[in-house]
Amino acid sequence: MPDPGKRSPRRISWDLLRVVAVLAVILGHITHQGALLHPELVGYPFRVTAQFGAAILLVISAFFACASLRKGDPGRWLWSRIARLVPAYLVAVAVTYVVARYATIRFSGLPFPPGIGGFLFGVPQGPPADPSPWYVPTGADLLANLGMVQEWGWRYEAFYYLDGAYWTLPVQLMAFTAAALLWPRRWRTHRLTVGLLWAMVVVPVILRFVVFDPVTTPRLVETFFYGLGLHRVHVFAIGIAIWLWSKRRLANWHLALFLAAAATAQDLQVFPFHQALPNDPERWPSTIGFAIMVLLVCLAARGPDWRFPGLTRIAPAVTWLAGISYGLYLVHQELGYILARALLNAGVPGWLRLPLVLAAAVLGGWAITAGVERPVHRRLTARRDRSEKPGKPQVKDSDPVSVGGAS
Repeated sequence: MPDPGKRSPRRISWDLLRVVAVLAVILGHITHQGALLHPELVGYPFRVTAQFGAAILLVISAFFACASLRKGDPGRWLWSRIARLVPAYLVAVAVTYVVARYATIRFSGLPFPPGIGGFLFGVPQGPPADPSPWYVPTGADLLANLGMVQEWGWRYEAFYYLDGAYWTLPVQLMAFTAAALLWPRRWRTHRLTVGLLWAMVVVPVILRFVVFDPVTTPRLVETFFYGLGLHRVHVFAIGIAIWLWSKRRLANWHLALFLAAAATAQDLQVFPFHQALPNDPERWPSTIGFAIMVLLVCLAARGPDWRFPGLTRIAPAVTWLAGISYGLYLVHQELGYILARALLNAGVPGWLRLPLVLAAAVLGGWAITAGVERPVHRRLTARRDRSEKPGKPQVKDSDPVSVGGAS
């Protein structure tokens, strides 16, 4: 009989799913979406068009939220999540802003405004020398990204995302806050919980495709819809449903309905204009990839760990990459585009540019994980632990944060 005082061994299955999801995000951004934003960033040996990595990371995040919430106080759990996610994000925003200011002014062929203040917040004067100038971020962009309110202003051209991957963090924090508030409620019966999960899948679809039309939806309605994360709540619902199923609290047939509904919602929410664009190269790889990955999450949740020989040999590397997945997510996209453009300017071909950008993303992800995420999390949670009364139940933050947004 195992010793109840010892933690169960780490499951390689979950680590592998995290790594596959975050690599799908990174490769998709580098090889496909980078060229959509900056047409010169082409020439890679392949192109990954599937968009499912961030959604799967959020599914895993919801699953482990349920697994860890049941261990102790929801307030302590929420603080642990905030302490884990927010400091690293703020540092990533500041670094991305400074690097992007320098790089985009250089890439566009603009003169640097004088002084430190001018460099950080000034407006470069004169027309850009490059025929495809890059957008130069402003102080308003910095403040909006630090405050995580980008989604509430970019449609009005008030400010913009410094990094397109940052949309996940406010959505995840809102979901975590809702989970911490709802978890201890006495009225939260199993039947009401399942009903709420179905509402999370169905109601946003009805709002977006029945009450409104994606083509003619007013800009204000879109701002609230996306700002509140309603286009992604179905991924949290399926993560919770899989957790209930893994605890034998949801029947197989009921989970199958959830899986079908979630895959449909994913397809509709990510590709709302697919009827007008039937040959969209992103749609089917994204929808099929999401469905396959969700099934693999189910296998990891209820089946045995995937300790077959080939995977066991690479388990240390997989576990290490999974441990820095949040840092990887934070630094790979915009900084990756900037590095790719710098390498292109230096004459580096696409087949070599791709591994160099990937290696830089891994190095940056490790740096922000080891230098910011883990030490700041330890300090903030230790300080709170000292202020709590002795004997109060604690929540161990042993489950790696899946994304900050995103996978």
